This record gives sequence, structure tokens and C-alpha cells, in this order.
Amino acid sequence: MTALDASFLGLPLHPLVVHLVVVALPVGALATVASVVSPAVRSRFGLLSLATLTVGALAAIAAKFSGEALAETVTRPESHERFGNITLMAGLVTAALAWLWWWLERRREQAPPGTSGFAAMAVGGLVATAALAVTGLAVATGHSGAQATWSSLLAAPAAAGGTAAPAASTFTMEEVASHDSAESCWAVVDGGVYDLTRWAGLHPGGSQRILDLCGTDATERFQVQHSRNPRSNAQLDGLRIGTLA
Repeated sequence: MTALDASFLGLPLHPLVVHLVVVALPVGALATVASVVSPAVRSRFGLLSLATLTVGALAAIAAKFSGEALAETVTRPESHERFGNITLMAGLVTAALAWLWWWLERRREQAPPGTSGFAAMAVGGLVATAALAVTGLAVATGHSGAQATWSSLLAAPAAAGGTAAPAASTFTMEEVASHDSAESCWAVVDGGVYDLTRWAGLHPGGSQRILDLCGTDATERFQVQHSRNPRSNAQLDGLRIGTLA
């Protein structure tokens, strides 16, 4: 099985890998900061800290590819994807700097008395700063992923509880165009008319992406983003209020 299969023991691979990232990366990063600051921590847990940080960074690679595969069948959460890409790069850079610092620190400890340890200190400062940044990014990535997941799960109940017109209704394009605000947002997709008002606040990519479609024929934009996404199509069906005359 590869990361692109996006499943493990019948479960989606991406959430499992993301949990590893959001646990191992912050724990390894904070432990690495402690190792930089404290010689006692460094002597006992230094290698373990760097190894945990590296595992988290490598898991971010698997999370990226499994997430891209998962996005082919479920909603693509753009905010989560953006945070994930930044966290991936930051994690790899931080892990590389951490191992460089470890090597410089070992050289400094083995050097004759009076030898300058500036390089190890400078890189250690960079590692500590980068590790703190990675911790924040990992938390933001996990939060954005949870937000996108719950938004998608809440979409169907929210749509069912809306004020949609009967499914048999027929509307003109002029009628659709009059619903062009956040208070009443309709759009046309493939000849169907959809009430997107409540979905705007739940959209994983942000409400503005939906508000830009209000009162328009959104067929082309929907097909570009979601034509191969069964879950997005199912969610859209739940928002249908009629057909275009």
C-alpha cells in the first residue's frame, strides 16, 4: 500500500498520519528547545528529541500525499492544506537545523578548552526559534483540519434545516440574480438552482468563496473545483431548491 491509497485497515490514512504529525512534531520541537537550553536535558534526551522531531517532519510528507489523495473523494479544505504545506516545509527545515546543531554541539564539546562555540550557539538559537514556530504551525494545522471536518459533517443538517423552496420549483436567471447577498445566496450549477446561504458559513475554503457565487451561474467554477469529488456533489444535492427555467 502507498500513501496515495489513502487507507489503512479500512480507515482513511490521512487522519491517522495527521495525528502523528500534530503529536510528534510539537513534542519533538519543544523537547529540542529544552535540549538546546539545558545541557542536562540534552545529555539524557537530546537524541530522542531530535528523532521525535524528525519523525513528525517525515510524517508531514505522508500527510501531504495522503491528504491530496483523500481530497479526490471529499471536500478539499484549502486552509488546512495551506497550513499543512507550510508545516511540512518548516518541519523539514527545523529537523535539518536540529541535526546540524547536534553535530556542531558534539564538536564543541570535544574541542580543546578555549575553542569558540559560536557556531553551535548561533545554530542552536535558530533551532529553538524554528521549533517554537513549528509547534504553532502544527497546532494550526490540526485545528484547521478539525474545523474543515466538522464543517463538512454539519453541512447536511444545516441544509435540511434551511428555508429552501420546494424541489419542484422553477426559477428564472433574473430571480436567481436577485439572491446575491450573504442573507440570501442562490446559485445555478448545471441547470439546478441551489440555496447556498447557510453553506457559506460552513465552507472549508472560507465563506467568501461561496459569497462570490451568489446570484450567478457557478457551473464552471464548481466543475473546476469539485467535478471529481463525490462528497461535494452529494453536499450540493442537499442544497437544491429547484431548476433553472
